Amino acid sequence: MNLNEKSRLVSFLLTLFFGPLGLFYSSIAAALVLCIIAFMSASTIIGPIICWILAMAIGDHCTYKHNKNILQIKDLISSK
Repeated sequence: MNLNEKSRLVSFLLTLFFGPLGLFYSSIAAALVLCIIAFMSASTIIGPIICWILAMAIGDHCTYKHNKNILQIKDLISSK
């Protein structure tokens, strides 16, 4: 398990510039799903735009959740 915190700023910048591809930094499963949805809806312009915005929101949420879990694990380890 990766016990290093992830930067929310890096997550935001990656998803801002690369969209669903930048989401691989924080959530591989969500990145795959959004990449597939963006590719399938590429004939319309609205689908990839929605995926791009969702990638930024999901990336921030997953990074926050990861950091929260890391702090809980570190507290658990240090309390022993």
